[in-house]
Amino acid sequence: MNSYERVLSVLSGKIPDRVPIFELLIDRKVIKKITGREDYLDFCERYPIDIVLTNTPSKLYEERVIDAKNRIVINEWGIKRQYTEEEVSIPLEGPIKTPEDLDHFEPPDPYKEKRYEELKEIIRRFKGEKFIGMHLHDALNYPLYLRGAEQLLIDTIENPELVHRLVDISVRHNIAIAEKAIELGADFIILGDDYGSSNGPMMSPKAFREFFLPGLKRVVQVVKSKGAFCFKHCCGNINVILDDMVSTGISALHPLDISAGMDILAVKNRYKNLTVMGGVNCGVPLTDYSEEELIEEVKSVLERLMPGGRYIIASSNSIHSRVKPENLLAMWETVERYGRYD
Repeated sequence: MNSYERVLSVLSGKIPDRVPIFELLIDRKVIKKITGREDYLDFCERYPIDIVLTNTPSKLYEERVIDAKNRIVINEWGIKRQYTEEEVSIPLEGPIKTPEDLDHFEPPDPYKEKRYEELKEIIRRFKGEKFIGMHLHDALNYPLYLRGAEQLLIDTIENPELVHRLVDISVRHNIAIAEKAIELGADFIILGDDYGSSNGPMMSPKAFREFFLPGLKRVVQVVKSKGAFCFKHCCGNINVILDDMVSTGISALHPLDISAGMDILAVKNRYKNLTVMGGVNCGVPLTDYSEEELIEEVKSVLERLMPGGRYIIASSNSIHSRVKPENLLAMWETVERYGRYD
């Protein structure tokens, strides 16, 4: 099997030759330590990564530097973001200060050619060989960035109509990009909005179901109607809204982090048609373990999660800048050796 066939087999409920390998994001500094260059696509070609996808959604939009010293930019959404030592910039402030601001707000053009440049290159290099995806948002992140997290959650009580309007803008924008990406040749869309914190959802289950679940479901259903798979990334403890998320029709769920109180094996056993993704903690095991300790950890993860298929191995979030390159390679080598099915 090649990578494309391997992932398709798992998503179809069949047993592949080995457990597929996925990472939501790999920090370019880690790539450079391994290869001497920061080229993600060359890296994917060289190593046994089965799933290749576009960068974090914020990279789809042009940015203007407004504070070079503090590495602060403003993007096409009017959102101020700050770069740190990590790959993904941090949203600082949005442009929707009052409900009236939304009356005059125009979201970025979803069809701008820049949005698809990276995806087109991935398709050119890997179509039919690896499983190709585009990383987008769904119903929460853009409203949260545009309004601010605290104010958006207050709005769910004090100004619910504003929240619905913001969600609709986000959903329509992401659907437009998803449809174009699938038309170009993407095999799947992964939706990256985080609804969970370490202790539970960011909002009550009631608020999630009223304001955000319908929008999430709209995006998932459009993706599936266009013939692609839809993956969902969601950090944190989402146990009380798991049934809601799975009910949208998602094909796979990532990362189901044990450190946030998630039990990936229990989720796999509960939802027979869902593929689970994750299993290897991106904290201490990947940053501090010796290679020998890391190998034993990955073997243990495989022993628990690979039986019966429906499993794609990945870190519990992403390969951040502190991950030891030798541990990343040891993880993949262990999967290639011990993640094979009879």
